[in-house]
Amino acid sequence: MPLFFSALLALLLLGLSALFLVRWLVVRLATKWCQQKLQAELKIGSFFWIQNVSLKFQQHQQTVEIDSLWISSKLLSHDLPHYVALCFGEVRIRTDLQKVSSLFAPFSQSTGAHQKELAFSPSLLKICQLFSIHVDSINIMVLKVATSESLWHIQIRESSFLLDSDGKRLKCEVSLSQINSKVLKSGQLEDTCLAELSLALKLCLEVGISSGQLKAITVDVWTLHAELHEGLFHSQLLRQGTGLAPKPLPGSELTEDLAEPTLPGLYLLQQLPDQVKVKMEITSVVLSMNSQKRHLNWTLKLLHFLYHRDEDQLPLRSFTANSDVAQMSTELLLKDGLLLSQSRQRIVCLNCLKANVQFRCARFQVTTIDLSASLVLNTCIIHYRHQEFSHWLHMLALETQESSSSVLKQRKDRAFPQILAPIIFSTSISNVNVSIQLGDTPPFALGFNSISLDYQHLRPQSIHQRGVLTVDHLCWRVGSDSHIQRAPHPPNMHVWGEALVLDSFTLQGSYNQPLGLSSTQSDTLFLDCTIRGLQVEVSDTCAQCLSRIFSLMGPQSGKSAVSRESSFGESVSLLWKVDLKVEDMNLFTLSALVGASEIRLDTLTVLGSAETSTVGVQGLVLALVKSVTEKMQPCCKAPDIPTPVLSFSMLSVTYHSSIRSLEVQCGSGLTLLWSPPDHMYLYQHVLATLQCRDLLRTTLFPETVPLVELETAATPSEPEGCPPESSPPKRLLNLTLEVSTAKLTAFVAEDKFITLAAESVSLSRHGGSLQAYCPELAAGFDGNSIFSFKEVEVQLLPELEEMILHRNPFPGLQTLRNRVWLLSLGSVSVEFPYQYDFSRTLDEAVGVQKWLKGLHGGSRSQASPSSAPLPPDILLKVQHFSWVFLDDIFEVKLRDNYELMKDESKESAKRLQLLDAKVAALRKQHGELLPARKIEELYASLEHKNIEIYIQRSRRLYGNTPMRRALLTWSLAGLELVALADASFHGPERVLEQVRELDPGSPFPAEGIDLVIQWCRMLKCSVKTFLVRIRDYPRYLFEIRDWRLMGRLVGTEQSGQPCSRRRQILPLGLPWGNVAIERNMPPLKFYHDFHSEIFQYTVVWGPCWDPAWTLIGQCVDLLTKPSADPSPPLPWWDKSRLLFHGDWHMDIEQANLHQLATEDPYNTTENMHWEWNHLSFHWKPGQFVFKGDLDINVRTASKYDDCCFLHLPDLCMTLDLQWLCHGNPHDHHGVTLRAPEFLPEVPLGQFHDSYRAFRSENLNLSIKMDLTRHSGTISQPRILLYSSTLRWMQNFWATWTSVTRPICRGKLFNNLKPSKKKLGQHYKQLSYTALFPQLQVHYWASFAQQRGVQIECSQGHVFTRGTQRLIPQAGTVMRRLISDWSVTQMVSDLSQATVHLMASPAEENADHCLDPLVTKTHLLSLSSLTYQRHSSRTAEEEPSTRVGDSAFHTHQLHLVDLRASWTTTNRDIAFGLYDGYKKAAVLKRNLSTEALKGLKIDPHLPAKKPKQSVPSSAPTPPPVSTPSFSGQPDKGSSGGAYMLKKLIEETDRFVVFTEEESGVSDQLCGIAACQTDDIYNRNCLIELVNCQMVLRGAETEGCVIVSAAKAQLLQCQHHPAWYGDTLKQKTSWTCILDGMQYFATTESSPTEQDGPQLWLEVKNIEEHRQRSLDSVQELMESGQAVGGMVTTTTDWNQPAEAQQAQQIQRIISRCNCRMYYISYSHDIDPELATQIKPPEVPENQEKEDLLKKQEGAVDTFTLIHHELEISTNPAQYAMILDIVNNLLLHVEPKRKEHSEKKQRVRFQLEISSNPEEQRSSILHLQEAVRQHVAQIRQLEKQMYSIMKSLQDDSKNENLLDLNLKLQLQLNQEKANLQLESEELNILIRCFKDFQLQQANKMELRKQQEDVSVVRRTEFYFAQARWRLTEEDGQLGIAELELQRFLYSKVNKSDDTAEHLLELGWFTMNNLLPNAVYKVVLRPQSSCQSGRQLALRLFSKVRPPVGGISVKEHFEPFSSLGKCGASHHPADTPVLP
Repeated sequence: MPLFFSALLALLLLGLSALFLVRWLVVRLATKWCQQKLQAELKIGSFFWIQNVSLKFQQHQQTVEIDSLWISSKLLSHDLPHYVALCFGEVRIRTDLQKVSSLFAPFSQSTGAHQKELAFSPSLLKICQLFSIHVDSINIMVLKVATSESLWHIQIRESSFLLDSDGKRLKCEVSLSQINSKVLKSGQLEDTCLAELSLALKLCLEVGISSGQLKAITVDVWTLHAELHEGLFHSQLLRQGTGLAPKPLPGSELTEDLAEPTLPGLYLLQQLPDQVKVKMEITSVVLSMNSQKRHLNWTLKLLHFLYHRDEDQLPLRSFTANSDVAQMSTELLLKDGLLLSQSRQRIVCLNCLKANVQFRCARFQVTTIDLSASLVLNTCIIHYRHQEFSHWLHMLALETQESSSSVLKQRKDRAFPQILAPIIFSTSISNVNVSIQLGDTPPFALGFNSISLDYQHLRPQSIHQRGVLTVDHLCWRVGSDSHIQRAPHPPNMHVWGEALVLDSFTLQGSYNQPLGLSSTQSDTLFLDCTIRGLQVEVSDTCAQCLSRIFSLMGPQSGKSAVSRESSFGESVSLLWKVDLKVEDMNLFTLSALVGASEIRLDTLTVLGSAETSTVGVQGLVLALVKSVTEKMQPCCKAPDIPTPVLSFSMLSVTYHSSIRSLEVQCGSGLTLLWSPPDHMYLYQHVLATLQCRDLLRTTLFPETVPLVELETAATPSEPEGCPPESSPPKRLLNLTLEVSTAKLTAFVAEDKFITLAAESVSLSRHGGSLQAYCPELAAGFDGNSIFSFKEVEVQLLPELEEMILHRNPFPGLQTLRNRVWLLSLGSVSVEFPYQYDFSRTLDEAVGVQKWLKGLHGGSRSQASPSSAPLPPDILLKVQHFSWVFLDDIFEVKLRDNYELMKDESKESAKRLQLLDAKVAALRKQHGELLPARKIEELYASLEHKNIEIYIQRSRRLYGNTPMRRALLTWSLAGLELVALADASFHGPERVLEQVRELDPGSPFPAEGIDLVIQWCRMLKCSVKTFLVRIRDYPRYLFEIRDWRLMGRLVGTEQSGQPCSRRRQILPLGLPWGNVAIERNMPPLKFYHDFHSEIFQYTVVWGPCWDPAWTLIGQCVDLLTKPSADPSPPLPWWDKSRLLFHGDWHMDIEQANLHQLATEDPYNTTENMHWEWNHLSFHWKPGQFVFKGDLDINVRTASKYDDCCFLHLPDLCMTLDLQWLCHGNPHDHHGVTLRAPEFLPEVPLGQFHDSYRAFRSENLNLSIKMDLTRHSGTISQPRILLYSSTLRWMQNFWATWTSVTRPICRGKLFNNLKPSKKKLGQHYKQLSYTALFPQLQVHYWASFAQQRGVQIECSQGHVFTRGTQRLIPQAGTVMRRLISDWSVTQMVSDLSQATVHLMASPAEENADHCLDPLVTKTHLLSLSSLTYQRHSSRTAEEEPSTRVGDSAFHTHQLHLVDLRASWTTTNRDIAFGLYDGYKKAAVLKRNLSTEALKGLKIDPHLPAKKPKQSVPSSAPTPPPVSTPSFSGQPDKGSSGGAYMLKKLIEETDRFVVFTEEESGVSDQLCGIAACQTDDIYNRNCLIELVNCQMVLRGAETEGCVIVSAAKAQLLQCQHHPAWYGDTLKQKTSWTCILDGMQYFATTESSPTEQDGPQLWLEVKNIEEHRQRSLDSVQELMESGQAVGGMVTTTTDWNQPAEAQQAQQIQRIISRCNCRMYYISYSHDIDPELATQIKPPEVPENQEKEDLLKKQEGAVDTFTLIHHELEISTNPAQYAMILDIVNNLLLHVEPKRKEHSEKKQRVRFQLEISSNPEEQRSSILHLQEAVRQHVAQIRQLEKQMYSIMKSLQDDSKNENLLDLNLKLQLQLNQEKANLQLESEELNILIRCFKDFQLQQANKMELRKQQEDVSVVRRTEFYFAQARWRLTEEDGQLGIAELELQRFLYSKVNKSDDTAEHLLELGWFTMNNLLPNAVYKVVLRPQSSCQSGRQLALRLFSKVRPPVGGISVKEHFEPFSSLGKCGASHHPADTPVLP
């Protein structure tokens, strides 16, 4: 045991000694090796233990110190991995970095030399597996890292080094539990620490034993913490580090020299080991900037990098063109990365990043390789604040600036190789949010939920690339709050500030490129993209952010853009197809000024290919968000967005590239809602968007110039002389547009809008032609559908052959061909609602158009109009056009209800008749048993049933027939309008030349005219029908057929002066406020020269249409807005003079004017028809000329229908208009309108009138009708009149002159405008001139009484002039002015006039036509007639000029060679005509409403002084001693005293005193009554020269001719006066005949009346001349003596020698005659009646009764002859008596019966003194007469309709019988009408007299037996010599001489008469041959006094008693007893 221990001890000692020996050897060897190899000194401090080992490099002063070194085993320590462990204590290393290069240089060389020789033996590998190295700590100090003051200190704790091997590989594992590293720098101002690093590291290396190459590397890092301080980046350390970077290996240079470029990094991947693994956990990197107290902290939880290459597989080829690559894979993983700032704000937050790249074997080819890559990123949040990062970027940029430039150059020069291997790349990025704050721009953020990308690059026979990109919820936010991370926005919402939002984005694409140079296939590209929830917001903030981003990316030159364009242009052979679908797309533009705009697209589809591309849009809406108040905006579906500006449901755009065709289809629902504020919003948004675009373009391409600027800059550089180079013609784009439905609404004001709706619109453009079609187009204003167009077709053609034909009629045109706008319309309908103010909306629309023009076109340079191209021609075709003014609904329903009530009343009457018949039948059947209650119930039920039926019919009124709506309907059919433009009148200068040519009468301003609008066109128009209808009236207002028009039309608008520009305010709202628009105030004027041809032109008008026309005028006023000038508006005639200028010619085949004559607008039978045939109308300024044949017919529903009462052939009617103005009436250029703010100052009380000089004050109208034109046809002007026609004309005149009522005026109708002045009130003077070569006038009383007058004359002339005064009515009520017309002058000249009276013996025939066998008798004829009329008003207004002028009379008639005939036939016809006229006048007066009003007499009214009268032309006789009547108003006395005094003064009248010297003629009542001074009007003066009159009796044959060389007939009208108890009107006639002669036939001839009329020659009538006895005829005639024979003639136009002469005897030689006639009438002018004072009531009426019986108004006729020489034979004497009794003293037979009726009625009225009863009886009788008149009219209408039917069927027996029956009934009605009319006349006249007497407190005291004088006849001859001859008229029998002969006859009311004969002296001589006593009878004593009478006879005719007349004779004085007598009574001649 001890031995054992001793042996063991010995062994131990031996071992120790060996160990020490070995240690010593090793140390010696190591020291020697270090000295030789490393040139270092090695020291070991302890011998037994290895401690304090020091290795010092002498040259570099580098030392390595080891504190301790030992060897341990796993047996001793279980923590050791291997059995043997080499352990180090503390290792300290110190080195200098500047000298380390010299240290590593030889080492690296030796390493490279022996690298390949490195080999491992198997024993060594086994030892290495048991061996490990452990170091407790390592301290490394590196001096002079960057500078000489820098220090790098590294401290490593607990490191180990392990080796392991499996036979193939050697695995080396290095583990460092803690590494601390610092870089220090000495200095006082700077940081001492530049960088700090601490980590735990584990490194594992695998080396191939056989090859000796590195196979695998594994790096594990824990708790990495690095701090990089500011001083590090400012030091030279990093710069030296880049300089110390290893140079590229020579292999890289070889690759660069190859022809094919290599893939970047491929060589580096090949140099890596087969497997590389890097894993870093809990990494932290801090960048600190102590100078600004800033630091960045980056933490990463995990970083894992894995690289694997499989070297065992075969090498794979064809990765690139010149390289192969092995299969490999790369993987990178990052987790939980976080970058914080010094304020602990997150800058970068990374959750997970995983990248994978694989090079693997292909699926089907083993020798090929696929490149597969994938990237997965999850939750990456980046907050970049440039304000914080700018310092770090600036600091880092200093270090990287130099290196980056060289690297970039290398990258740019290096070309990317072509990868031949298939590539598969996939990436998935989720939850990424990047926010960037750049400081000078607003912050923005970009985030998305996920992005996935799959890409495949395949190369089978061709290059095939496929890719899929998917984006989920991408959001890019801009704005101040965008850096704040937010939750995803709610669905269907847009958050303001989110510039781009993508809910989902999917892109799939493939690209195929064939391989091979000979391949004919093209490249193909297929793209399929789907986008959902796209939101794009464009704002200034967004543009600024993008601009800053692009600026940071660096500007791109314009060359790149050009290169891209060129490269794109070269790829023509690319075949591509794109399928894009976007759903829920919202585009927003945001502006801080105007809010936002939104464009919503529900679905956007794009299908594109190389041939065809289609873009489809579904649900597009453009809306405005005017104020952004909320943070979010709803993103609704397109139909749900409120108030969109633009919306449509579907839009499809297709483009065909091969044919360059674009097709656009828009579905239904296209809606545009526009308004000026919305337009401004959109305009601002567009401007902002364009500014954003320009900002981005400037940022991206600062060197590029916009294309528009380039074009504009290049245009002036082209030389003018050289034409541009001939470039190939540009192929135009063919366009096709189709719109299903469209509705455009434009708000021109807040409450005014215009709507345009269209359906199925199609537009196409092919080449130079454009065509559009729309089947239905409607335009509405303010919700009212105004315009409606159907079948609209518009074409724009380069030229049209049809237009060339239209240019042929205008030879002056220079342009032969022109472009054409062809507009074809099927129908055009215009409807204006009732009282709709269209002008306001239109004016607002025009103002908006002006505003838009100034807004968008104000900055554009306007080209001069002269240099503008020639506008195209226009061809307009309209099949049907209608213009409608809608009527008031109330008026329509009122009319319809009235018609319904009228019809229902007739139907109810029929039902009542049926019920009455049934009740009568029941009563007959049941008798009195039928209860009355039952009958009452039947009638009550009928009444109730009538009410129900009426209600039902009223409700169903518009069920079957629609309601009438039209107030005015204007319709055209077949309209074709051609407007031709030409270079000869194009341009302002040429247009002004045309204006001067068309309007030569207007003065042209010297300074010229500046025109705003000017155009001139040649027009050619044709219309088939032109119809205008008012309401549903049966007649058209205008009816024109076949209208063709040609001519020239010019339109100009003068540029207004500054004062002529008004301002229109357009409210735009905030922020723009109100905009003022300047509007030009001068109107648009038209100048024309037209010539038109019309086949039929018909105008219908009547006062009954005036109410409707007033409504139409109100509607027309609402079409055009009145001028802003405050001047009173111009009437229509002045406005037409202002606007229209030029000539208008019209050739009308048939023109008609119908003047309606009733108050019923629906009447079609009563009218006056003006019919023109072959009318030529010429309208010149101020003149209208009508040429043609004129017929004026009276159309009435009676037998007088179609009465052509005026026929004027070859008429030339000229209307001259003289406008009375303050200035020149033609100077319309001088009218200057003024805006309200530019009005000049006017005196107080006046108003400004801009039209003052142009406005017409009055109008003088001159009408001239000339019938003297010569034409080929011979036709005579004629006039045909009936009494019924005249009455109809009176009614017609009353209808046309009636005052119309105001229509829809007043406060109730909101119409307070002053009433418009009528043209009829504008006339001041009207003159009329008629010239005719001959004229024929026929007047017929009626068809029943065929009596009439025919007037024929040759050449004539008529001139009349009238003036009008407008008299205001008195009172405070505003009334119309009274129009007072007066004829100031009338002159008429007629020659060779003849008047015949016509009568037919037969009554009216059945055919209602005149008897052709009518007898025509001569009434009068004359050679010439001259008529003059002067106005009485002129005499009153100018008394100084008229006083003393004896020639002044109202009417003056001068007749020359008057020949009159008065026979019994003429007498009967004339009395019949007068009787008919009188009856008609009485009937009209009695049926009028004025019949019972009577005369209102004011008893307190003083008598007015009579108007000043003109002295008579005749010499005034001496005043009459005794007045002719009493009761004159100028008598001052009153009562019985006055009457007694008057009786005493007149007592001498009843006794004849022979001693009186006064003449007998002074006592004649006729003379005294005609010479009173109460004349107020000298009405008529008729002068006759050489007149003669033929008188024929009824009982004798032969005739008497009365002739006068000169005659005057004067009519005077006297003031009304009281005659007894009656007020009457007095009229006096005075006739003066000079050179009067009487002729008579000598013997009776039985055929004398049937033969031609005998007339005296003029030489026998005219004044006595000096006779010349040269001719035999003069010697044969008896001269001027009585009894001489005179030769007669039958025709004055032929000499007497050429006619069969007949002689007549002069029975009375030349003498003078005076005749006076006084008539009294009850027809009193009411104006004169009010001036008469009522008669005074005497105190004792009983005493006055006797005197009153002798007074009264008596119709008196007085005839005076001063000297008469008479010679007659017995036949002539009998003829004279016959003429006097039957012609001159003819009394109406029915006068007595009429007087008796009147007395009876007066007695009845006196009995029943109640005025109401009397009035009631008169009203009943009036109603009965009216019923008769209505019944007669009804019968005439029935007969009229029957006659119209008989024209078609003349042999209809039923119609003939019915016509005969109606004729008999009509005759009976007329007879009854005559009787009742006469009774009514008597009743009304008596009632008026009774009413006057009652008003003046009078009583009817006249009894039935009171008798009054009704007529007085007086004949007086001063001296008469009467010679009695034989039958031959030559041999005398006796001679009677009479002096002072007076005969007076008084007719009284009781048919009694008083005859008075007075004779002053007489002598009878015997002339028989062989007579003894010549003096037969004479008074014995001569009468020495003029009042002494030789004979007075008084005879009174009593009323007949029993049919026997009783006569009384009273002879108060006779001197016949003292007369001498012949002694042979048998021989005494007896008086005949």
